[in-house]
Amino acid sequence: MICSTDNKFKTAIKWMVGSALMVLLSGCYVPHEAATVEDGKKVYEQDPLPYFDTDYQISPGDRLEVTYHVDVEQKDRYEIAIGDQIRIEFYHYPQMDRTLNVRPDGRVTVPYKGDIMAAGRTPMELSAAVNEVYSDFLTMPQSTVSLIRYGAKIRELKEAIRTAPRGQSREAVVQSDGTVSLPLLSAIKVAGKSINQAGDAINLEYEKSVPGMFTSTAILQATGNRVYVFGAVQRPGFYQLNGPTTVLQSIALAGGFADFGEAGSTLLISRDEFNRPVGRLVDLASVLSSGNSGQDYFVRQSDVVFVPTTTLGRAALVGDAIRRMIPVNLGFTYTLDDTVDLIGPNQ
Repeated sequence: MICSTDNKFKTAIKWMVGSALMVLLSGCYVPHEAATVEDGKKVYEQDPLPYFDTDYQISPGDRLEVTYHVDVEQKDRYEIAIGDQIRIEFYHYPQMDRTLNVRPDGRVTVPYKGDIMAAGRTPMELSAAVNEVYSDFLTMPQSTVSLIRYGAKIRELKEAIRTAPRGQSREAVVQSDGTVSLPLLSAIKVAGKSINQAGDAINLEYEKSVPGMFTSTAILQATGNRVYVFGAVQRPGFYQLNGPTTVLQSIALAGGFADFGEAGSTLLISRDEFNRPVGRLVDLASVLSSGNSGQDYFVRQSDVVFVPTTTLGRAALVGDAIRRMIPVNLGFTYTLDDTVDLIGPNQ
């Protein structure tokens, strides 16, 4: 009986503790009221542009990191590659057997017949090609091609990146001509490409010379991620974007408005999907007076922010006018044709 009473007491205690936890976890206990924004003002842009996205164009001075991966999945076929060592044996003519290295031109030299292409063929395909070459020289030639040493390029690449400070990856700086240099490859043009396009170009080049190797590419530092601020500001010039930055914040980087600046007619010059200049009027005077950052916009790579000294109208968004507001040294960034999209202040 004593044991039964103890059990009932323990059960009651567990039930009360469990009930209290359920109340807390169910959200019934709220120590403070939820925070609210005064006057319903909008604080954040509803759909802000990401800091780094697929639209970012790689620029000279950017630092990339290329990480190397070996494809270890079983393949349906192996193609002989440059640097491989193969053994060709003839069933009835052992005196013609040879161990050969595949030269940089992809060929090997066979007795009495000279050069024959080996790279890009499977051992069976090369065997068939050898039999055809000797069909007018030997009676019923039957050859066998076997791999003695293969994957030489992968070994060479592994050795190159093994001694690198970053381990199985290589850091590459985009040169002034827009190219990067990577182990076993000629210089590759990446400037003007997105990070995905650059990664595809690098993989394509490695696939040609190093079968079974693929890479992934990332941006370590984007020196070309700049905004250009000029007009009626304290310190006109270009400024590095180190995070999501709005038009108003970019002007703050330039020291703020000059006394004669017309904040209500600030012009943001960006680019569309065809790399053409697009003008947008931003009423920063309203943003400052109301605190509604929803009227502000995030800037992107190579955007131009221009603060006029007088009120700008829709005429400021016409092609010739917008071209005059783009600095000369930005000519490579925009495609300046006869078509310029117009975006009003409320669009």
